[in-house]
Amino acid sequence: MGQASRNQPLIIALYVNAALLLAVLVAVLSRGGTTVLAAPPSPQPIAGGANLYLMPAQFTANKWGCYVLDIDAQVLLAYYYAPRNDGTDLQLVAARKITYDRRLTNFNSTNPNWMEVKKWVEQANQSESNVIPPAKQDKNDKPKVGPEGQSSGSGGTNQ
Repeated sequence: MGQASRNQPLIIALYVNAALLLAVLVAVLSRGGTTVLAAPPSPQPIAGGANLYLMPAQFTANKWGCYVLDIDAQVLLAYYYAPRNDGTDLQLVAARKITYDRRLTNFNSTNPNWMEVKKWVEQANQSESNVIPPAKQDKNDKPKVGPEGQSSGSGGTNQ
């Protein structure tokens, strides 16, 4: 047997593999609607004026809509776009007056809450203000040495 007859099954397998990869490539490229190398869409900016602001929203993977914020009435609205043939394309999902929501200071917050953090900051500020800076010495003054060789003054402790 020659070299070509021993490698013939391998060559056939490589051609079959190449044909299958080509078929997968054709199937992926022939799918309509999206391109293979398309970048994800960038978020749209908030549009607004006359105290109404509109922002696109994605509620689930395939559900889109928008939020509307009414500054004067302090109301947040959520609309869902559901394309239908009967004309009911835009549906109100939720509406909420946010006047009192904005005044909440500790709702659905995990530990530490803001009151604990405030206490920690106040304690840190108080301990920093209680630190007594070391006394300044003149260049001509030499520190006084106590009986055991410890310097008295400049923060040393005598017992």
